[in-house]
Amino acid sequence: MKNFLIAFIFFLMWSALGTWVYTCHVKNLCIDLPEKETVVTSPKDTLPSREKYGGIFAPEQFDDYSIISGTDSVIVAGKSASIEKLLFDYLNKNQDKEVLITGLYNNTEKKALGLARAETLKKRFTAYGINPDRIATEAVSKDFNFDPRNQYRGGIRLKARDLTEDRNALVEKGIANKILYSHFGSEKFQPDNTLQAYAEELKNYLDKYPEKEVVITGHTDNVGSDEANEWIGMQRARNVMEYLIKTGIPGEKLKIFSKGPHAPLESNNTLEGRRKNRRIEIKVN
Repeated sequence: MKNFLIAFIFFLMWSALGTWVYTCHVKNLCIDLPEKETVVTSPKDTLPSREKYGGIFAPEQFDDYSIISGTDSVIVAGKSASIEKLLFDYLNKNQDKEVLITGLYNNTEKKALGLARAETLKKRFTAYGINPDRIATEAVSKDFNFDPRNQYRGGIRLKARDLTEDRNALVEKGIANKILYSHFGSEKFQPDNTLQAYAEELKNYLDKYPEKEVVITGHTDNVGSDEANEWIGMQRARNVMEYLIKTGIPGEKLKIFSKGPHAPLESNNTLEGRRKNRRIEIKVN
């Protein structure tokens, strides 16, 4: 009986081996198949193509802005990373225009977050020297999903539009009452983007209101003597006046004064306060 069991077990093993050889080496049915590759296909880009605008600048053609889920962060990539200079030049040449920034938000987010995204980009443009009065912001709800990185491309939209009567009144109020902070104290005066943009707006404003005159007043902090600061304030006001004349504004419309340290906006006891007190004020009357 024992010999029979041994022989039977040996027979089963031999049969299994024979089956394996036939299946794998004769029929080639035991080849390991590679794992099926999962290809993630990005959704087709439905954003506006730059090609349709030709060589004409249009804010709408810059669509490389991505937003991040749950934050007001805006990722600027591609050609949109260089939009500031183009937008700066566009608004300087088109004084009747403004740019509208639209921040998107989906149904899991609040409207305030969409607006905060638009404001984030506005701060970037303002830091470059673009007049904030010519940048409007809004929030719009849209049905979309964030990608696996929690990002959504196209979450910010730009649009150039004509200034409405109310918006233009806001811009003109800012032109007539302007405070400039710049490197006025450097050895060689260099107008920054804010002053360059303001000069274009002021020219346009004076063309519209030729009877008006411009008063430029230099202000300083209280470091040093009053006499020295009054002189510094006058020199800075003169630098601005000479620059405005170079841009085409008639010199007879410009008057300069200095108040030195005598009209501070903030306390001179802090660095930030002194920084705010070193300024140029321009009034158009």
